[in-house]
Parts: sequence; C-alpha cells; structure tokens
Amino acid sequence: MSDGIPRAVLTEALRDKINGREVLAAVFCTFCFDPGFFEGEILPALFDLQLHQDPQIRRLQLEEALRPLAGRVAVYYDPGAIVTGNGTACLDVRRIPIRPRTGYFHPKNAFILVRDPSTQERSLVVVTGSANLTQAGWWENVECAHLEEIAEYGRSRTAPDIQRFLRHLRTMAKNFDTHAALDDIHSVLRTVQPIVHRTTSGRMHPHFLFNGRRGAQSLVDQLDAVAGQWLRHADLEVLSPYLDDADASMPLGTLIDRFQPRKWRVLLPEEGGLARCRPELYDWVRERGGEWGRLPKAVLARGGKQAAGAAYRTVHAKVYRFFTKDWEITLVGSFNLTSPAHSGSGNVESGVLSEVAIDRRPRFWLEAIEEPPPFAQPVGEDDGADQGYVPLLARYDWASGQAEVLWDGAGDSPQIQVYDRGVHLFEVGHLERAVWTALTVDDAEILRERLRQTSFLTAVDGDRRGIVLVYETGMAHRPSILLDLTPADILRYWSMLTAEQRNAFLSEHGEALRGPGKGLSAESPPDTIFDRFAGIFHGFASLGRAVRDALDEERIEEARFRMFGAKYDSLPVLVEQMANETAGDSLDRYLMVLCAQKLADQIRGNFPAFWASDPTGVSRLEEALSVRAVLREQLVARNDAEMAEFLDWYEPRFLEETAVLTT
Repeated sequence: MSDGIPRAVLTEALRDKINGREVLAAVFCTFCFDPGFFEGEILPALFDLQLHQDPQIRRLQLEEALRPLAGRVAVYYDPGAIVTGNGTACLDVRRIPIRPRTGYFHPKNAFILVRDPSTQERSLVVVTGSANLTQAGWWENVECAHLEEIAEYGRSRTAPDIQRFLRHLRTMAKNFDTHAALDDIHSVLRTVQPIVHRTTSGRMHPHFLFNGRRGAQSLVDQLDAVAGQWLRHADLEVLSPYLDDADASMPLGTLIDRFQPRKWRVLLPEEGGLARCRPELYDWVRERGGEWGRLPKAVLARGGKQAAGAAYRTVHAKVYRFFTKDWEITLVGSFNLTSPAHSGSGNVESGVLSEVAIDRRPRFWLEAIEEPPPFAQPVGEDDGADQGYVPLLARYDWASGQAEVLWDGAGDSPQIQVYDRGVHLFEVGHLERAVWTALTVDDAEILRERLRQTSFLTAVDGDRRGIVLVYETGMAHRPSILLDLTPADILRYWSMLTAEQRNAFLSEHGEALRGPGKGLSAESPPDTIFDRFAGIFHGFASLGRAVRDALDEERIEEARFRMFGAKYDSLPVLVEQMANETAGDSLDRYLMVLCAQKLADQIRGNFPAFWASDPTGVSRLEEALSVRAVLREQLVARNDAEMAEFLDWYEPRFLEETAVLTT
C-alpha cells in the first residue's frame, strides 16, 4: 500500500495460519467477551468446514465439530466486560472469568494447538493482538495482531515466556480446577528448545511480553531489557485508543525520557470529531516536542473505500513503533498508553516485540495534526466496563444436575437476587468468600431450564446489577440444539463415514429448525433400507466402532457424548424414542433396543472404568433400555406362542454370541 501500513482480515489471517490442519485445543484470552458472536463467527475459523448461513444451523454443525475437542476450547475473560448483544452461549466452550485484584484482565490472545493429519506433527499457532472477542473487535475496529507458529520439538524465543504467561493464567483462574486446553498446550511447549539469545545474525527474535503479576517489570523496563540498545534515539510512533485522564501522561513521559526518540508522534483518540483527552495533555505533548496524529482516512474507511459522508472505523489498535532508516521494531498487543497498562502489577496485559522485515525506509503511519481539535470528556481505559459489576460466579454441571455459586468479592456476600430477563429466579444467601456453594435442588432445576434458553443471569445487589455468564460442564448431557431426529435419521447419521457427509446431513436436517425449542417434523421417514434390519445393524456397528476408537485413543468425552449424552445422535436419545409407537413398527423398535443392549454390554465389559465414570449417563441409558420388556410383550401378544419360544432362544444368542457389532 502507498501508506506502508500492513492490512489483513483477522479471521482470514487465522484461517490461513491454521491452513486446514486439525485443531486439538484452543485457549482465548479477552477483556470484552461476546459469547454469541464468538460461537457464531470466531469459533468457525478453527474448522475447515462449509458452514450453513443460518446461525442456528451453523451452531448445530459446530456442536458436532466440537465433540473431539470436548473441554478443550476455553475462553478466559474479564467478568466485568461481558457483552450480550449477539445472543447467548450454547456450545461446549469453557468460559472462565478472571478478575485481578488490581486493574483489568486485559490481554487479547489465541493459543491454538494444531496437528497436520498427513505427518501427525503438532504446532502451536499464537495470536497476540488488540482485538476483543466481540463484533467490534473482529469486524469493525482498526486492530493489530502478531501471528506466529511454534513447532513441537522446535526452537523458539517466545515459548518460555508464553509458558510463564499460561501458568500465571491458571493461577489467576483459581476458582476453577480443570484446564484441559492449557494442559494440552503445555505438553507441546515443554518440548520446545528455548532460544536464549536476543538476536541471530544481527536480527532480533520476537519476544513475548506480559505484566499483571507480582514483581513484574513495567513495560518500559521490559522494552529496555530486551532491546534498549536499539530503541534509543530512534523515531517513535504510538497508537493507543486510551490515555490517562490527566494533564500529563506518565507512561508516555517515561517512554520519552528512557529512549530519547529523535522524533515522536502519538495517535489522538477521537470520537465524532472530538478529541478524547484533556486540552492540557494535548498541549503537554507538543511542549515535550511531540506531535499528535491521525491514521489516513483510507485506513479508517469502512470496507476500505472512502466516500462522502462515510462513517469511519474506531481505532482500537495498540502499537508502539520504533524505527530508523534501516530497521523497525514494533510492539503489538493490548498495552494502552495508560498507567495501569504500563505498570508491572496493574492490568494483566500481553504483547509481542518483534523486528519487522522492511523493503523500504519506514515512515510514520500517522498524519500529523497541525490545528488543535475541539475537545470532549476524556474516555478512561475501556470506559464503562465495570458499570454494575457484581462479583458473583455461577456454574452448572449437566451430568450431575448440580448448580453452584461463588462470591468473588471482598468479605462475605450480601443477599443477592438472581434474575433472567426481568424474571426473578432465586435468591442467594450470604456466601463465604471464594467458596463454591451448592444451590438447592429446586433452584438448580430452575437454572437448568433457563440454561436451555440463555447462559446469562442478572445478579442484583442493592443498586448494583451485573451480568453473570454461567460456566457449564458435562456438556454431553446438555440437550442438543437439534432436539429431535427420527430413529431412522439417527441410524443413518451413525452410518456416515466422513465428517463432510455428517456436516451435509446436519445442514439438510437443520433447515427444519424454527428457533429455540423447535425440532424436526414428526412425519414418518420414507421406507428405506435404513428403516429395516440391514440399516439397523449397520448403524449400530458404526456407532460401536466410533465409541471403541474414541476410548482406545483416550478421547473420553467424545465417547461420553455418544454413549451417555443428550445430543440428537446419542444412544439414550434413540432408545428413549422406542417407547413411542410413532417411532416405527414394534419389531423394528425391539431389534433396535436389543442392539443398544448389546452395545451397552460390550462397552461395560471392555471399558469398565469408562462405564463407572458416568453414573448419571449409565442410569439414563439403563432406564431407557428397560423398554425392551414392554416391546417383547407387544410382539408376543400380536403373534402366537411360538414367538415367545423364538425370542427365548434368540435373545441370549444375540446378546452373548452375535458378532455383528464387533465387525
């Protein structure tokens, strides 16, 4: 580009970096978090799938794609900055709130573990930038990001610091004890040989910087320790959407005093043509010898096109550029030009300092401002994020039906009223700080029913009102988005061999969705081979192989989804339909239940630890299987006594000797 400013679409850049490889685990960090937007528009970037345009069908397809990653996609977010504008969360994503005692949880990262299916080589794709997991962050604002890849058993300068950051992340998430995605990512990072030198052949390696932990250095001290010898007396350009609400900028003054830039320029935060800083600060920058600047309109224009009266995008990028005529070193990440961001123990922040490859002399991106603009009230760092924040956490386990709450504020909690869209749900009594406390059985059941529609609650403490995003586990037992498939549909789905076939099937059947709580038509399916014996045997054989393969490869949660879950294609869902006469002929239903019993017996005998690990799922399945006695009575009643004699002979041989389910 003529202005020399690199441009890319963040989602496309992430897809290109993953490059069709299999995603094994993913960890995201964000300040503002919009769960609905994340699930509908960001999560799809992890999968090489053709997804339906309808949001409901898209989520159905993603529900299927997430099964192999059960519990291994996690978002760590600041609970004071939840965004509810794009709908609720309903997929198997661990949503883990982190609230530092000082400042904000403010990093914006993605750590995505991928595997090449042809070579089985694993790598970690790392995104470090300024974009929150929101529509504004990924679609609307001007943001910045650094992408890199760390190969298993490779060499990396950033890997040790990323490991330290992720360990600190686990420490901050002290209220939650399961972090499967972090464990998987650490398993790769532990194999990486650290590069101890700052440079190779005169070129600086990328460095991962972060703060927000006890004893951490300030940002300026970190920059000085890594690259101070190069940064001094270079030109400096700073893009930051937020500044301190003060007459002078302490972090900017420290940068200038430490590195003595030859020439320096700072982005003027603006909104609606008004400068969002104090006039005194504006004058202070000029008195210190600096300049204010704006990005070119071509960069700010929506869609990359300038038009008369067109709206311009908000600049949310955080970039620190040091450059001379021969080189450029840039810090991109979450560090605003504010005291909490620059302090080692203020906000939790992250960024990557790297040398940029150049093919011509670097120039300022910002266009200098000559005339003072009109001023408006300064906007604080991510202003308004804490309005009404109530430090109440809630979690629900779909497997056990247990609901718990935790008070994460100072001292014991006050009386808290919990609502959903204006409807009072229950009251939480005085809670001991940092202790998970179980809700009553009745309140847990109320929460369970509400979670079918929304994962958001409203906590009211006197005059304070705050949004609580419920942490959900046991997602195999959460009722599927697609509530009803016919038995023939489920058998057909089990028999499909490829992910592409299953994805097309879900897209086709998802067309019947008409919003939350509505499933497929109850019309009888056409009479095909899948409705008769061959289809029954083939479908159950396919399910059996899928479950055994998952258990052999230690994909326990995927097997749990299929054997004990509440999804559209889980075994209990099919067996429970057998009690309904509309599900088909009693002989067909009887044979399906017999096949289900055979599979259950095999899994119980061959994988006893797995069977014992889910008493809720086992109980549901065994209760559903009890319909076999009823179906047998119906068959005997409509036939003569010879049917009873035949079944007495057939059942034990089928259940104990037949090998149809093990082929």
